[in-house]
Amino acid sequence: MYPASVLAELKRIAERSGTLFIADEVMTGWGRTGTMFACEQAAVAPDILCTSNGLTGGSLPLAATLATDEIFRAHFSRDRAKTFFHSSSYTANPIACAAALANVGIWKDEPVAERVAALSRMQAEKIAPFNGDPRFENVRTTGTIAALDLRVGNAGYLAEVGPRLRAFFLERGLLVRPLGNVIYVLPPYCVTSDELDGLYAAIDEAAGLAGNSQ
Repeated sequence: MYPASVLAELKRIAERSGTLFIADEVMTGWGRTGTMFACEQAAVAPDILCTSNGLTGGSLPLAATLATDEIFRAHFSRDRAKTFFHSSSYTANPIACAAALANVGIWKDEPVAERVAALSRMQAEKIAPFNGDPRFENVRTTGTIAALDLRVGNAGYLAEVGPRLRAFFLERGLLVRPLGNVIYVLPPYCVTSDELDGLYAAIDEAAGLAGNSQ
């Protein structure tokens, strides 16, 4: 995780060099970082923005790529030799699109921003006890995202403890996909405080797996 100022500087560098600025907001979009899109926190507007997961509230797979009018017009032509062929079998799937429209309606009509803010506070509160815990390091949060690293001998996304952590959580009915020794928590916005308590209790228990990793 890095501060919004880094994103703002990357945008400045891209503009200075005439390079398109593409924001991958597949995971960070739709409130995950506390605002609708992470770019808002850096006060930057990307040339191209990629969004997916939260577009349908996670109910169905759907992705969308947004671009400035200038970029769109550069690919718009009735000349088939210039057509940007990007479609596939499931492009504009009507069921997925209907789910996305329903989700957009929820964002407009319901206090989703307040729910996101409440979850962000809960995440910070639940993960706080792990600060200073010698079994973990790099405890961090951004909006509704929380993460911490289990201290092991061979750290990294390919750490051997990763698959064992995943199996450990599944055995307890928790859908958590560690990236090696990195445990990250991206709960649905409807999660309850008690459910988060159960998850963090399992994370605390999972620290015992570190003793068997070299």
